[in-house]
Amino acid sequence: MHSLWIDLHDFCVIWMTAVIWLVQVLVYPNFRLVADSDFKAFHKRHCDRISFLVGPMIAEPFFVAMVVLEGERNFEWIFHAISIGLILAATAILSAPTHSLLANGKNEYSINRLIRSNWIRTILWSIQLILILARRVQG
Repeated sequence: MHSLWIDLHDFCVIWMTAVIWLVQVLVYPNFRLVADSDFKAFHKRHCDRISFLVGPMIAEPFFVAMVVLEGERNFEWIFHAISIGLILAATAILSAPTHSLLANGKNEYSINRLIRSNWIRTILWSIQLILILARRVQG
């Protein structure tokens, strides 16, 4: 089956995988380099700007649901559904609260927690990307 929902979902995953890897290896580690006195303003600017780039994360569950409702219930689509659920849970339970702490100022423990916990999302989106590429190569 091929549908617009699949293409939209795949775009979200491809986009978010690129964003999450940049955040994981470049952005979050560089939080450590920002001066304590500049951190609150820097972090606010980061959160304001990154929220525009992570919009596809919010759309992905809808697209997965539409694909599943159209009848795709194989391993890949079950994994996508579970994966985005875990990603959203990790965001709500781990990332968002840690960003709230960092909004109050630089904290090395919170920065390290953010980097460690973000591996959950990085790995899940990467696995989703591998599944998409495998499906698309198989045609």
